[in-house]
Amino acid sequence: MNVPLEKDSHCFCCGKDNPHGLHLHVLRDGPTGAKTVFIARKRYCGWSKYLHGGVISLIFDELLGWVSLHLGYDAVTARLEVRYRQPVPLNSRLLFKGNLEKAEKGLLDIGTVAWLEDGSVAATGKGRMMVIRRRSPASGR
Repeated sequence: MNVPLEKDSHCFCCGKDNPHGLHLHVLRDGPTGAKTVFIARKRYCGWSKYLHGGVISLIFDELLGWVSLHLGYDAVTARLEVRYRQPVPLNSRLLFKGNLEKAEKGLLDIGTVAWLEDGSVAATGKGRMMVIRRRSPASGR
């Protein structure tokens, strides 16, 4: 890969300068994790007044990138698997977390979970990131 990976303010998920983006505020969660909160507004509707499932997978993918960044890696998604546990009603507040499960041979395996406010699990995921290069760990964005 010839293009270096750089976080900028136009990312669809976390970029503050993308007028169409989600504007997620992703935080470090312990030494090997990341977390964010998302509100399922009407503009993200799928069918029957529920959150579109693709939004959940999009946020899981974003967490894969942030976990990698916090650990000091430039990495890109190789695989993402999502298991939906229950539909998410519009206007629900969700807590998303991602955490490193394994790192070996240039691959990072990361688990993800989305919880509703009542503590029930809305979805779980597993992702694999391909490491492009190692850099010094990020300073807790």
